[in-house]
Amino acid sequence: MKTLTVNIDDSLSEKAITAVLDALKLEYDIEDDSQYKDETERIMANSYLSDKITQGRKDMEEGKGVKIALKDLWK
Repeated sequence: MKTLTVNIDDSLSEKAITAVLDALKLEYDIEDDSQYKDETERIMANSYLSDKITQGRKDMEEGKGVKIALKDLWK
């Protein structure tokens, strides 16, 4: 199984996309992200992403990561 994420900003586009998916008899889920104030809040509401961020922070505290200075980020 594969996952396709499509960002839709208006109801007309949503209706068109869902009509196509229905015609193809594909299963889909619609998430309404308007409940979140910003992108960070949306990401942290996703348990998978939140767990990955938490694990990354833990790894850094344990010295398992590589820290790159901001000035060297684009070199």
